[in-house]
Amino acid sequence: EREDVQKKTFTKWVNSQLAKTGKAPVEDLFSELSDGRLLLELLEELTGHQLVKLERGVTRVHSLNNVNRALHILQKNNVDLVNIGAADIVDGNHKLILGLIWSIILHWQVKDVMKDVMAGLQQTNSEKILLSWVRQSTRHYPQVNVVNFSSSWNDGLAFSALIHSHRPELIDWSSVEEESAVDRLENAFKKAEQHLGIERLLDPEDVAVPSPDKKSIIMYVTSLFRVFPQSVSMEAIQEVEKLSAAFTGAGRAEAEEHYQIQTQQRFSQQITVSVAQGRVRSPSSQPRYKSHAYTQAAYVTSPEQKRRRFTDQVPSQEELQRGLSPLPPGSTSLESYQASLEEVLTWLLSAEDGLQGQPPISTQVEEVKEQFHMHEGYMVELTTHQGSVGRVLRAGAALLQEGHLSEEEESEVREQMNLLNSRWEHLRVASMERQSRLHEVLMDLQHQQLQQLTDWLDNTEARIKRIGSQPLGPDLEDVKHQVEEHKLLQEDLEMEQVRVNSLTHMVVVVDESSGDSTTAALEGKLQVLGDRWASICRWTEERWILLQDILLKWQHFTNEQVGLADCRP
Repeated sequence: EREDVQKKTFTKWVNSQLAKTGKAPVEDLFSELSDGRLLLELLEELTGHQLVKLERGVTRVHSLNNVNRALHILQKNNVDLVNIGAADIVDGNHKLILGLIWSIILHWQVKDVMKDVMAGLQQTNSEKILLSWVRQSTRHYPQVNVVNFSSSWNDGLAFSALIHSHRPELIDWSSVEEESAVDRLENAFKKAEQHLGIERLLDPEDVAVPSPDKKSIIMYVTSLFRVFPQSVSMEAIQEVEKLSAAFTGAGRAEAEEHYQIQTQQRFSQQITVSVAQGRVRSPSSQPRYKSHAYTQAAYVTSPEQKRRRFTDQVPSQEELQRGLSPLPPGSTSLESYQASLEEVLTWLLSAEDGLQGQPPISTQVEEVKEQFHMHEGYMVELTTHQGSVGRVLRAGAALLQEGHLSEEEESEVREQMNLLNSRWEHLRVASMERQSRLHEVLMDLQHQQLQQLTDWLDNTEARIKRIGSQPLGPDLEDVKHQVEEHKLLQEDLEMEQVRVNSLTHMVVVVDESSGDSTTAALEGKLQVLGDRWASICRWTEERWILLQDILLKWQHFTNEQVGLADCRP
């Protein structure tokens, strides 16, 4: 049921974004995202600039390429992603599609709207700030006590009070308590749409239930936050923190029904890996390779889900003919052979242009990753056409063997077959040489990233050891100086988060003969780096909370001193 509500709500949000550029609305979120085009169009609207060209083909390869491009764009924009691969979207995985859309909403709808307020308050938890704002706005309404983003909203009073507190002319409060929950919700959503320009993202019947969907409520309340005054006092934040502590201290196992503030760290603390495996044939006698994509895992996946196999080997002309049985005598004619040849040569010209048109290999790791995945799609396309090339070669060989051609026709067929073989072989070798070069450049850049992260961790661990050895305070000015110093550390972590995000989607090339041991060694190295990164993130968050608490107590103490001074005769 919650999945159905999220699907409906998220679809409305997506349509509200697409409508800004005149795009047709989405009807089925799960099926219409599968080719990646809608996802890229949505990201164009959200990022505000033209993205990569869409692939208009209808094959699975085209869909995978489009979705992979979208995932890379999200990664570049530091959007927190669950363990989502292109195949999950193309295959219509409901849970992961909803997770992907929520990550997009959280980044562009929630955090983007609240970032200025959060920065001004030196806070990192957007949900806590939003709840503090709601409680501050509705504090004069005794009937309303918002302690979460679920059950506190199901009777419609909170929505009505929130709108009435900022725009009292829109809601007749004297009649609100006499209405049913559904009527209150309908009236609030209607007034917000008509007078505040807020899309009807929620339906009353989906909210008037014991536990409405939390994500849908947050999404709508953020829309109200966008149009109303956004001031949030430290007292309101403290009230929410005390409320959270009270529920924690009571040890309530079902606190979500009444209140939930999840600590949303500013920094992703894990570098976890899952393996997607495939192989690429080398154009020379060198060993074959395996391609391992390391992606951040936020959901536990089964071994079958974690290990997907694909084959994109491109056979030579001899392998093509060996893999196909000979044509029976008289099964082909010169006319049908010429027609098939023309069709294959037309495709071959397009493929040659496609390879020639690929840009030079970049020196930026994220761009090389995108080039790597795009070229993998290109290699898969070559593989899907190998049968057509093989059939034309077999047909030509059969015509020559039958001996019914004139000398001129036989010479022409031989020349055509030699030309087709030469062009196919050149394309095959050139495409795999580019793939080999992409592997080489990508591995070099990623090893540089690993070394840079290792150096950064070394320096930062020494830095926090130095900071941690210094006593807090002892006076207000010292605490303020320590707060400013800590903010510089937080900024450094935000900058380093970009490199960590890149390493959570790592493409690794290893020699097939030592693939398992090499992969295990790399996973061990990433695990160690991930543990060190997580430790720094936890220390930074805990230190920030401690500094906030000390600063707040100093401010209260200073205010009390001022008050006492004013009271003296």
